Amino acid sequence: MEALHRMRPYLPPLLILLIGAGLFWVLVVTRPEPPAKEEGEPAWVVDVRTVSPGPRAPTLSLYGRLESPRHSTRTAAVEGDVEAVPVREGRVVAEGDLLVRLDSGDIEDDLAQRRADLTEIEATIEEARAQHRADQESLEQQQALVELAGRAVDRAEELAGRDMGSRAELDTAREARRRARLELIRQRLQVESFDARLEGLEAQRQRAAAQVAQAERDLERTRVEAPFRGRITSVEVAPGDRVRAGDELVGLYDTDALEVRATIPATRVEAVVRALEAERTITATVRVDGRELEAELDRLGGRSPQDSGGVEALFRIREEAPADLALDRFAEVTVEMPERPGLVAVPYSALYDHDRMFVVREGRMVRLEVERAGQHAVADGPSLALVRSPELRDGDRVVTTQLPRARDGLKVRVREDGEAGAGTP
Repeated sequence: MEALHRMRPYLPPLLILLIGAGLFWVLVVTRPEPPAKEEGEPAWVVDVRTVSPGPRAPTLSLYGRLESPRHSTRTAAVEGDVEAVPVREGRVVAEGDLLVRLDSGDIEDDLAQRRADLTEIEATIEEARAQHRADQESLEQQQALVELAGRAVDRAEELAGRDMGSRAELDTAREARRRARLELIRQRLQVESFDARLEGLEAQRQRAAAQVAQAERDLERTRVEAPFRGRITSVEVAPGDRVRAGDELVGLYDTDALEVRATIPATRVEAVVRALEAERTITATVRVDGRELEAELDRLGGRSPQDSGGVEALFRIREEAPADLALDRFAEVTVEMPERPGLVAVPYSALYDHDRMFVVREGRMVRLEVERAGQHAVADGPSLALVRSPELRDGDRVVTTQLPRARDGLKVRVREDGEAGAGTP
């Protein structure tokens, strides 16, 4: 009894512990069973783009330089001192505007001398023609004198035969006839050789006229003018410089004949050649210095860059280009290629290793091998990739989310509108 009396202070706490343990055991036994957790494969949330294969025109992005086939370097045609240079580099000039003027004093003096030579030979020709007319009249008179001398000889011989005239008179008559005949021969030669002498004089006149024309051209060449409307690229001289024939003076290019030279990749050359052979127009948009210019493929170049398998192409600017565009400026060219059948446009994020993409079929990713056909320019957004594959179907949903572990057969779920978390399981 004494022991029970000593334990009485510990009985209430012990009783409380026993009651608590009993209550805990009752709760454990009577608790509801939680639902069994389903074990399965997670579905990755992805974005998709519904596609429909069809004919589309790929665009090709190229980079090139601005140039002009009408780039002229004006050179001095004559020797002289530079008198004036009214243009400056970068200025735009009209056709016929003065670029450089050379001192023309020496050439004007030479021209005056050439003209005097021509006048002199023309006067000589007129004198020869007048002399010829006189020679023709003299020939007629000389012919009459020969006839008279002949009759005088006949009379003298008749008188001498009848012993009525002296021998001396006969000899004198014969001598006069001989001199008359010699003069007739000289006169006839003078008349007959006139045409040959005239040809020689005409040759001298033509030579003198050519020298006058040359001097007149030289005088004109002291004014170096713009051959077309263009922009000045270089000025090599200043007033007071002495230049010789062939020295460079001013460079300029035609602002109405601008081209862009760019290299077409080897994989696109065949399609371009076929289009040109079919006389199909290939248009392009050229971006240079923040400006967009309409252009078209004019021709393929005659050379291929050594470090590229492509071919150089020349795109002609179709519209009037701003006059302040400088040659050799960097230009971005977007080429509209001929249409190809069976293409779809997808974001570049849909491509894996450039030649693979995935579509969603029955909740699984299906891998497709694709062929890149170029890109498709979008006016208000980034460009899209154009691809083709014989396995693509109308209405296929292409996965546009890049997944780190993308594989054939991966379970996916298309993200709902407004749902966050694409690219996560």
